[in-house]
Formats: sequence, structure tokens, C-alpha cells
Amino acid sequence: MIWLIAGGLVGWAGLHFFAMNRDRGIIPAVLICAAAGFMGGNSVAPMLTASSTEPVIGFSPFALVVAIAVAIAAMYVSSELSRRFDI
Repeated sequence: MIWLIAGGLVGWAGLHFFAMNRDRGIIPAVLICAAAGFMGGNSVAPMLTASSTEPVIGFSPFALVVAIAVAIAAMYVSSELSRRFDI
């Protein structure tokens, strides 16, 4: 849940402060970043912190940072696709 909120906040901040995805609007920007944050927190972070002794279950600050980074990357990619190809 925290990863969805963090991704949504990244989408909102990217739209308002950096003018990314301005043509699409706030709802698609927030949804793209929330989905990316969820994937980053649930999929990417466990792959980066894989340990054979202790599995990481639940929330960790590192997973939150990874979720935010993946959301920022998704916001940039979607903004570039929208700008270059009018998708």
C-alpha cells in the first residue's frame, strides 16, 4: 500500500512541478506511477536484496526507495513516449 501511495505522489509531483505528462492529465500520470511503484516495491526490490539467509517480507526503507526510483523512471519513459510519438 505504501508503494502505491509513493508512486502516486511521484506522479502528482512530476505532473505539477516538472510538467511531465501534462498532455495526458493527472489521472493517467498518477496511475502509471502508482503501478510502477507497486512493481518496484514488490518485484524489483526483492531481487536487489536477495539473501539466502533471511527473506525480506513486508516494508523496508530500501524497497520504498526502489519503488520511488522505478516510478520516476516510468514517469520519464511515459512522458518521452507521449512527447515523441503522441501515444
